[in-house]
Amino acid sequence: MNYYELIDYLDIESGLELEYFEEIADVIESDEHIDHEALMRLFEEVDPITAASLLEEYFNEIMGGLPSDYSDMFSLLDQIRLELTGTIRNVDAEDPDSIREFTDRFYRFRNWYVYDTEVSVLNKGDGREYEQSVRDAIATARAGKLSGEEFAFDFAMALDYDIDYYAMSFSDLIDSVEEESE
Repeated sequence: MNYYELIDYLDIESGLELEYFEEIADVIESDEHIDHEALMRLFEEVDPITAASLLEEYFNEIMGGLPSDYSDMFSLLDQIRLELTGTIRNVDAEDPDSIREFTDRFYRFRNWYVYDTEVSVLNKGDGREYEQSVRDAIATARAGKLSGEEFAFDFAMALDYDIDYYAMSFSDLIDSVEEESE
């Protein structure tokens, strides 16, 4: 998907209009391949504070869908959340390398989340075992909570995700610690 196909898919005129949870969820969760350059152009136009807020909201939503006994995956998703939100908040409009750095990290996360990883899933009701992406496994966990179906997940293969160094402001660090204590 190129930039024009992406904004058409999102039903917006430009990245300036990316401001809703559903839009960032659509960018992250789409089955369609999205070109790196299309993402970079989109994020060049998005307000970094808005993007950080949308990413924060998205990660809080998906982490809330994880069963409580999968703390390793929860911790990894929290680290990815911090990496992405910290990086986008530090984007400098005058420095094209900063938006490329964020886009690289976002692109890597999206590929890991939607395509590149496999999570083993066991439906405890019928004994059926299968593999899903991290995205789909989290959706299965959420659906199971609603339907009452019980699943067991093996996220071991998905835990192989390297977190890069990222800058985080002191106020973001304080906010993160306060959220964890609530």
